[in-house]
Amino acid sequence: MNTALFYKSRAKVWEEALPLGNGRVGAMVFGNLKSERIMLNEDSLWSGYPKDLNKKDAGKYLEPLREAIFSGNRKEANRIANEDYHGHWSEAYLPFGDLIINYEKGTTRGVTRTLELSTGVATAKNSNITETVFVSHPAGLLVVNVKSRKPISAKIKLFSLLRHRCETKEDMLIMRGDAPEVCMPPYHNDGVPFDYGKGAMKFAGAVKIFGNATFEEDCISVKDQTEFTLFVSLATNFIDFKTMPSGEPLEKAVKYFDNIKPYNDLLKEHIEDHSSLFNRVEVDFGSERADLPTNKRLKAFKRGSDDNNLIALLFQYGRYLTIACSRPGTNAMTLQGIFNPHIRAPWSSSYTVNINTEMNYWCTDICNLSECFEPFFELVKKMCINGETTAKDYYGCSGSAAHHNSDIWGASYPAGDPFGKSNSESFACWQSPLPWMLNEVFEHYRYTKDEKLFEDMKPYFKKVLDFYNDFLIEHNGKLVTCPTLSPENTYIDQNGQRASLTYMPTMDIGILQEFFANCKEFGFDVPEIPDIPIGSDGRINEWAEEYKETEVTHRHVSHLYCVYPSAVKQTEEIREAAKKSLLKRGFDGTGWALGWKVCLWARLDDSENALKLIKNQLRPKNPRGIKTPGGGSYPNLFDAHPPFQIDGNFGVAAGIAEMLTRGAIPKEWNGYAKGIKLKDGSELDIKFKNGKVVK
Repeated sequence: MNTALFYKSRAKVWEEALPLGNGRVGAMVFGNLKSERIMLNEDSLWSGYPKDLNKKDAGKYLEPLREAIFSGNRKEANRIANEDYHGHWSEAYLPFGDLIINYEKGTTRGVTRTLELSTGVATAKNSNITETVFVSHPAGLLVVNVKSRKPISAKIKLFSLLRHRCETKEDMLIMRGDAPEVCMPPYHNDGVPFDYGKGAMKFAGAVKIFGNATFEEDCISVKDQTEFTLFVSLATNFIDFKTMPSGEPLEKAVKYFDNIKPYNDLLKEHIEDHSSLFNRVEVDFGSERADLPTNKRLKAFKRGSDDNNLIALLFQYGRYLTIACSRPGTNAMTLQGIFNPHIRAPWSSSYTVNINTEMNYWCTDICNLSECFEPFFELVKKMCINGETTAKDYYGCSGSAAHHNSDIWGASYPAGDPFGKSNSESFACWQSPLPWMLNEVFEHYRYTKDEKLFEDMKPYFKKVLDFYNDFLIEHNGKLVTCPTLSPENTYIDQNGQRASLTYMPTMDIGILQEFFANCKEFGFDVPEIPDIPIGSDGRINEWAEEYKETEVTHRHVSHLYCVYPSAVKQTEEIREAAKKSLLKRGFDGTGWALGWKVCLWARLDDSENALKLIKNQLRPKNPRGIKTPGGGSYPNLFDAHPPFQIDGNFGVAAGIAEMLTRGAIPKEWNGYAKGIKLKDGSELDIKFKNGKVVK
């Protein structure tokens, strides 16, 4: 199959630009050969600094909150949670800036753009100029090579939405800037939503050029050249999650220039590094329309075009984005991976750990990219460390607890509206992220059989187990979690009240069943908890009681955690109940919700329903202001929630891999798959025809 994204015009908006990355540095390439714009990110550039935002008196409200929930007084429970329990919003992942190349006599006419997934190289061409761009992991640099048939002139600048200043110094163009110490999400406008201060991060970018050039006050000027190469380095003064930012980021940025080599040597080194990961897996699903630009392939596919390899391309794109966004030594992927153009991004582009961050890493092991998992475990570690204070302050418990939102500083408190105005009770007061995240780490161990990892994760399992040994409370003769919720969903209680807060929702049961099973692998004793509840209509109940659902087709399918990603107690009764639950939930939803449902139907061995959802995920979405309901894909194949969230790209890739490993092949697919990783250490190597494995 063809592994390239291809377009016949420049990108006009960010969701049309092509993503490049080395795990730390992200670049979105527009391919505008009149005024090129490459939007830059650096994975450690966040607002804020280390601080304890746990409410020190929150623990005194635990018993009143539990009493309100157990007695059915949901109004009082909501009041306590919003006014007395929830803390500050988490901090925001920030855009670094733009590299701008203004071509003196450039043109946007006749531009073609390509992103080759197997090499991690983006190109833009017209009749005169060829621009080649990549972000090297070995060198730590963004590299831009420009060649032309006729001599060209250009000016190169740096820009940032954040407070910054630019200058040239010796043989470099330099940008220095400051991150804000407070950056609230875009839906929060009380107090001070955005503010600079002395404690936050500083950042610096530097550009060197190979080729004849002059350095003006704040730009590099190229005159009448047929080739030049730019080397771009980015850095911040971030140290770690518990240490105040300090030092000079420009020194860190300039240090990467020690890795500069001749352009062709850097390109070769980059391709060898990238392809050593990407080329481990090959898939081909048969029919292909690679002659069409990718944006037109999406539209044709919606109309029924015979193009099964567009699905294969979407699968490989998920693998590509994993390589681009997550490497050993980098930070974990955010809601947008490492790609973000907004100061106040949707949901702050932070770590939403009630599904999204976990989903970011679902495809990593099964897609034969286990090295890329390491940043996830590093996030878990710092949340566990900070979570010791949270467990004590909010619940009076030993061990460690965290809640639905985190950031580079390892936030573990119940993040929500500090002014109590945004109904944070539907998402904030939920303690299950750490056991879920540790379950994902244990699943990683099952693929790698890394005994050092087994020993490394043991103390973190013990911390979280200690919390649950203290936190679980007896109600109606069973140990339950309380207060808690089913992420972001609501129900109608027996008094006709719409509510979120509850005790022992089914997702908590599924997560803890798996977590306690994993704890037993370390020899730990674990408590007994209820089984997955099945309702009178044969579906899996979402809550401990059979409440009326507020939104039957809600995007979260939290109660089906026990089917995917878990499979600890997956009886035939549970599988049948899960099918009924999924059918009731429907075949639409946000982009990431579609990806989760693909995984679920694949786990249930239903290839045709999984395919139906994959096709919905490939619905073309217009990023330029025209809103249509449901998820899909933007022209650059980024997942559309909408807006862009990268988790859907990884969710659908994991789902397709699950289909292939289980032999749940749609009748439409004819082809092969090789290199997908199995837990016994082997790799999948199959051929299939008309939905059946033939080899």
